Amino acid sequence: MTTHIDLSKLPEPNIIESLSFEDIYQARKARFISLAPEFSQALELESDPLNVWLQVESYQELLLRQRINEAAQSNLLAFAKSADLEHLGAFYGVERIAGELDDDYRTRIRNNTIASSTAGSAEHYRNHAINAAPSDISDVSVFSPGNGEVIITVLAKAPSNAEATLEKVTTAVTDDGVKMLTDKLEVNLAHLVEIDITADIYLQDDTSQSVFDELESALREAWQQQAHLQWDLAPSWVAAQLHKKGVRHVDIQSPSGLQKMSHAQCAVPGNITLTLRS
Repeated sequence: MTTHIDLSKLPEPNIIESLSFEDIYQARKARFISLAPEFSQALELESDPLNVWLQVESYQELLLRQRINEAAQSNLLAFAKSADLEHLGAFYGVERIAGELDDDYRTRIRNNTIASSTAGSAEHYRNHAINAAPSDISDVSVFSPGNGEVIITVLAKAPSNAEATLEKVTTAVTDDGVKMLTDKLEVNLAHLVEIDITADIYLQDDTSQSVFDELESALREAWQQQAHLQWDLAPSWVAAQLHKKGVRHVDIQSPSGLQKMSHAQCAVPGNITLTLRS
């Protein structure tokens, strides 16, 4: 499976300036004193009108620099939002679909630029597969065992709509303008592997029962956001989701070890049994 660049882990770009009101104010103050040293004593008083004026001007400069930072960020894929992101998408030839969230749209823009570089690559097929039904797809994997065989696995967001989503993807990737002549394509739905969770929960003495009552729904929500093809479920990840504020200890009974998934598998929650212990 192709490794994707995580935009959230990129270093802070050099074009973005680190801002501090105090630094700006002190620099302005020092500059003023260098030009008019006779006012240095007056500027030692916070309440002096000259000092107040320097603080106001320093704050205005802070706002201006922040606006410049935001303008620079709006041109970077990792930071652009809303309409700014749509302008970047237009530049790369990727249009936002109705209701598409910024993060999903940002990923499609990135994938489109990667896929456009090499026809027939895994990213080429993955991009066309996702673009066939972006609002219905959670993930796509592309695996080639050799001899021109290409296996495309689709993880649909809604199981009830999975077959229709699979049909759209199959039509898209087998189109003459997408499929490489010598490739033999196989398009399948992901195999959903149900994993049961059993855990004992220990609360702090002053923690409300309501904290325990909300743990299962919180775990299912986090799982839904995290799950994708070839994502290995670790007991430590489960424990981290259950260890909310007010929880003293989480003892995972099952699964007992790392649950490894293949390129065609996705781990989904089965029965979740949480027991409150004292």
